[in-house]
Amino acid sequence: MSSRSSIIGSIIIVVIVFSAVSSYIYISGQYVPPDVAVVVRSPGFGDLSMADQVMTGLDELRGDIVVEYQYFTAEDEADAQTILEDLSASRIYELIVVIGGELANELQTVAGNYNQQKYAFIGGTINAPNIFSTTFSQNEAAYLAGILAGMVSSSNANMSGTVGIIGSVETDPTVSKLIAGFKQGFDYVNSTLNYSITLLPEVYVGSYNDSETAETLAINMFDPAQGNADVIFAPVRASIMGIRNAMLYANQTWFFNITNREPFIIAAEGNQDYLGLPDIETRSGYSWVLTSVVPRSDLAVYRIINATLWDNFQSATLRYRINNNTNLPATTKPIMHSMDDIGVNITNFEFRNPNWVPDYILDEIKDVRIDIFIGEIIVDETY
Repeated sequence: MSSRSSIIGSIIIVVIVFSAVSSYIYISGQYVPPDVAVVVRSPGFGDLSMADQVMTGLDELRGDIVVEYQYFTAEDEADAQTILEDLSASRIYELIVVIGGELANELQTVAGNYNQQKYAFIGGTINAPNIFSTTFSQNEAAYLAGILAGMVSSSNANMSGTVGIIGSVETDPTVSKLIAGFKQGFDYVNSTLNYSITLLPEVYVGSYNDSETAETLAINMFDPAQGNADVIFAPVRASIMGIRNAMLYANQTWFFNITNREPFIIAAEGNQDYLGLPDIETRSGYSWVLTSVVPRSDLAVYRIINATLWDNFQSATLRYRINNNTNLPATTKPIMHSMDDIGVNITNFEFRNPNWVPDYILDEIKDVRIDIFIGEIIVDETY
């Protein structure tokens, strides 16, 4: 088990209250911030998934809530249950946040033995009086990604009209929902928009962090003599670094002298758009990662923690659907934006090249997003 934690022994809170006639400064006594534990299964933090989205959100929102976060990564489900039991038995955590639907059984078991402990479950559903569950309809945003992939693959004469899918672990329910939504969006392009594009059979890395295998699979999909794909949907978590290597190889080997034929990727579970930039350190230029399907788990966990600390914790299950933000593109808009945007969405095309993703494609995505939001289009979780 590995952990990341930081502890502040005590701080002095200074509160400044302004009125119409004067201002007052109140200095409280010593205050120990409440502790929140965050638990995730290996590979955990650093795999560019929902867990990292949560951590980023908590770190960026630390100034809004005076609280100390401690992070724990479990090697497997059994280790996660042990960690949860130890954290619960310690009785020092105001809230224990568990990330990932694969830990549902372990959390349910532990929560049943510690009725007074409050838990937040991000990415899964458990009906229990001391658990606040949140799920995200990532399949709805993946539907938009499928439309994007299909339309981009037919956007100019040099494209092949072929799209591929590479997933991380086939049995992962989140990956299954993402791929189901993507396929439905892809089919929308053919059936409703009357395109004629080809979808290759999906393949799987078999791991969340196997860049070598991911690179091989992506190279084969881009290879004009094999898959000949223009766009690959790649919910592969940390294996995305192998996908980046494949993009570079494909461009150098096959596409470098073909106008507007680049090796494109659509990512998922976290914002990975920058990984398609020429230099991922500078974060500028045009990205071959066209967009990412992102659940706003950062804002969801913020709301749960805020409610808990204000004594408004309640057992509930919230399903966050696609939001109705149609402000695309918004190149100056930060990823951490209005709380009204909580839900799931594709990223805002910060690194868009209009020659690769023309305005007419964005217009179609905006219209379909609204149709999903109001229920005109229903996106299934299986397909």
